Parts: sequence; C-alpha cells; structure tokens
Amino acid sequence: MYSYRVRIVCFLDTLRCLLYARDISRGVTSLFIFYMEKVKHFLHTFWHIVRWPFYVLLALYIGLVVYRIPAAMDRNKTQQAIDFIHSQKITLADVMGTNLPPPPDVAKNNATVEGIDVNNNGIRDDVELAIFKLHPNEAKVRAAELQYALGIQIMMTKVNNSDTWKVAADKKAFGHFCIAQITPKAVDRLAKEVEDLVLNLDDRKQAYGYAFNFISSYGSYKQNPCDVDLASLPN
Repeated sequence: MYSYRVRIVCFLDTLRCLLYARDISRGVTSLFIFYMEKVKHFLHTFWHIVRWPFYVLLALYIGLVVYRIPAAMDRNKTQQAIDFIHSQKITLADVMGTNLPPPPDVAKNNATVEGIDVNNNGIRDDVELAIFKLHPNEAKVRAAELQYALGIQIMMTKVNNSDTWKVAADKKAFGHFCIAQITPKAVDRLAKEVEDLVLNLDDRKQAYGYAFNFISSYGSYKQNPCDVDLASLPN
C-alpha cells in the first residue's frame, strides 16, 4: 500500500514537472517571439532611415567603377604596347640578311607612316634593303644601323603617352649607342644616314615629331646596348 502511494506521488511530481517545463517552454517561446518582433521592427525602421544614403553611395560606387573602366583599359593598352616595344630586337639573322624582304611597291610603301614590313622584323623593308646596299660587307655597321632604324620606327609608330615614350626612347638611344661602339668618330654621320632613310616623308617626320609631345625624364643604361653581340660578327 505504501509503495502504491509512493508511486502516485512520484507520478504527480513528474506530471507537475512536465507541466512546469511546458509553461517555461511557452514562456521562452513567447519571449523569443517578442524580441524577434522588436528586432524586426528595429531593422525595418533602420532600413527606412539608411536606405536612401545607401542608394546614393551605391550609385556613386557604380559611377566610379564605370568612370574608371576607360582608364583601366588605357593602362592595359599601354602595358601591351610597352611589352611589345621591349620584345622588339634585332637578331643575327636580320644582320646577316637571312630573310631579306623583296623590294616593296613604292606607292604602297609610302601610303602609310608604317610602310611595309613583309618579314615582320620591325624595320621597314625599304630601309632594311637600303642599309644592306650601303654596307654589304660591314656586318657590325648593319647591326647597329638596323637597331637604330628599329628604334626610330618604334618612336614614329608606337608612342602615344609618356610611358610608351620612355621605352621607345630607350630603344632609340641604345641603337645610337650601338653605332658609337663601332666608330665613335662617324656616329653622327651613320645616325643621320639612318634617320634620312626612315624619316623620308613629311608624314613620317610629323609622326616622329608627335612622339616628342610625350617627352618625359628618363634614364637607362646598358653595359652592352647592342641587340647583337658585335664581337660575334665577322666585320
């Protein structure tokens, strides 16, 4: 009998505990819902306050991005031009005439500032052939003059801002220094010889002069300015 009463008491206690736990759970749930409503109301109010400044800042950011796109494209184009200029070099095959071009059509060659360059070595075909005609037995002079001609051609056709001018000016200067390494006394004569060949039309002279609109301070030094090692050439 006593055991039976104990069981009833325990059952009632358990039931009370369960009911109490249920009430607590309901209370916690109600409290959670209450605070969630408060948070929802706060966020709603906050959004109404900040949405217009946010829209303005977003519009300004988008406008800035759109405004910077052309500048970014220009920087990319400039870097591509710089990389191209750096890649242009005279080779031993150029100096030895391994791939000399045929004489170009005069009218077609003079129709553009760039002229015709069939063998794609960066030097106009008429200039390349003229240098070989002037110095058939002087490989070192050809190497230096071809390099200088390449530098002038780059100045004339690839410069459109101060960054491209700097690397183009380096190319031209190294070609001039290369001529000086062969014959210091004749450097001015040989340099003018090349300049007269490359800048043989008014349009070409104007294009070359236009490059100097972007002149900027620079300074470069190479212990050996020549693209081709002059010591490796026979004469």
